[in-house]
Amino acid sequence: MQARNLLEVLADIIPLSGAFREALLKETVTLSLPRKYLLLQAPHVAEQAYFLETGYAMSYSFVAGRRKVEAFWAPGQIVFSPKSFFERVPSTEFIELIEQSDVRCINYVSTQVLLRDYDEARYIQQVVMNQYAERERQRLYDRQYLSAEVRYEKLLASFPGIEQHVSQRCIASYIGITAQSLCRMKRRRGR
Repeated sequence: MQARNLLEVLADIIPLSGAFREALLKETVTLSLPRKYLLLQAPHVAEQAYFLETGYAMSYSFVAGRRKVEAFWAPGQIVFSPKSFFERVPSTEFIELIEQSDVRCINYVSTQVLLRDYDEARYIQQVVMNQYAERERQRLYDRQYLSAEVRYEKLLASFPGIEQHVSQRCIASYIGITAQSLCRMKRRRGR
């Protein structure tokens, strides 16, 4: 599957003016970063937002000394900690690249300039924040009402091939079961 670039993804949200496109490209930087690179490390404040051009990323927190995976991102998605980035508060999460990745990043100050100067930027911010809120609402619903097996199937449908990129322990943590339970579940299903 061909990865989509940032402008294509944003243009799906709202038509982009030439001036906004030019300003956005001027304010962003493309980086090629190694596997396991931390885009954000708790308890730092998120200074950057990222667009994942290639590769995968995940966020996690530590609870009672154990890593709890909270989210995955695939190419074509915007990666950041909204609360930390926009409210300027220390993050409670880590965001790590799962493999070598190309990202387009924008810092907080540049984001504020775009938000001040372009209606498109403000609309995109609203849509992205709504998408993040809906993703979290859906994850909470899934945890409360769906079986681990269904949560696993949803993960595989949302991130085809994710099993080739992350450990079974990370997948198990994300769906809320132990790695041993995931292994037993996959054996029962013949995977």
